[in-house]
Amino acid sequence: MNIDFISLYLPEILIVVFGIVVLCQILYYVVIFSRFSFRKQKTIVSQNVPVSIVLTAKNDAHLLIKTLPELLTQVYPQFEVVVVNDNSNDETPQLVTDFQNRFPNLKLVHLESSVTNIKGKKFPLSLGIKAATYEHVLLTDVDCLPASNQWIKLMARHFNDTTKIVLGYSNIRKKLGFFNALIRFDKLHQAIQYFSYCLAKNPFMGVGQNLAYTKTIFFNNKGFASQNHLQFGDDDLFINQVANARNCAIEYEKEAHTISRSGSNFHNWFLLRTFRRKTRKLYPKPDRFLLNFYHFLMTFSYIALGFVIYVTLNNLLYLLIALSILIIKYITQYVCFGFAATKLNEKRLIPYILVFDIVFSVLNPVVYVVSKFKK
Repeated sequence: MNIDFISLYLPEILIVVFGIVVLCQILYYVVIFSRFSFRKQKTIVSQNVPVSIVLTAKNDAHLLIKTLPELLTQVYPQFEVVVVNDNSNDETPQLVTDFQNRFPNLKLVHLESSVTNIKGKKFPLSLGIKAATYEHVLLTDVDCLPASNQWIKLMARHFNDTTKIVLGYSNIRKKLGFFNALIRFDKLHQAIQYFSYCLAKNPFMGVGQNLAYTKTIFFNNKGFASQNHLQFGDDDLFINQVANARNCAIEYEKEAHTISRSGSNFHNWFLLRTFRRKTRKLYPKPDRFLLNFYHFLMTFSYIALGFVIYVTLNNLLYLLIALSILIIKYITQYVCFGFAATKLNEKRLIPYILVFDIVFSVLNPVVYVVSKFKK
């Protein structure tokens, strides 16, 4: 009886399932992501708190020679730049020393021994934060350039008695080519999520290329102690651990962005995504559910659509209903992501929003499967 019922009403059942999946996606766009897409920037009175910029360098003299001038010539009343030399065997120490002759607010911290039980850049970064003169630290990577000389001012203006963490936006340098656009959209998509969740009073991550917080919140929470065994986590897991509805703010003005100059290839980018996917299992269960369910919907919506088209291929009415549902989803997504892309100075990606939605609906499950086999 049940089998006969399903067989008889299979087209209607599939359309209902497809409609429910799309409705859940639209709820994400409207209830969560629209908080950032349609947000109007509030007037913020800058406190001009002293700031320490902290970055680590390991054999990165070729990057520092371009990065340091951009950092050291920021228009801000009181700041310093702290460079942690992480066991470099190139000209990094000499280069920083040369810059110190011209810029007294440049500080060099040497790390000349290996710490085998702490992965990635967590230990050198912790040393840099400890050596910072000022309470408010602004983090970036050695290959990143601030989009303007107002970067410190715009990031630091959010600090006050309650706000102790500021999430910024970082992307890669724009180039021609599909792969460059793919990475930029991935970073845009990620930013839409963590900015929106922060505005929804549930901040869950930030990006280490453009992130600020206080030394007090860092050391009161024992720094990266809970993630020292992991390759990643100095940005997303740490923010997930210490950020809450009251102490976190976002900064998205284009003058406050940072831009990575380093090139990348598909293998390195895909590997990074698998490691990021693995660290997500350490998020609290509500955060994991919201993020995983969203990515599940991205993929399952196209699977459901495929079944609907296959079963209703000879029924024009049902095909039109399915197509109407899909169009409503695309319009909602396009408007939501389009406004967000405009805010983040990524207008060139707007025409490809729907293309990358399909691309990542295929890539996400592949990343999930591969991450299961990665240590």
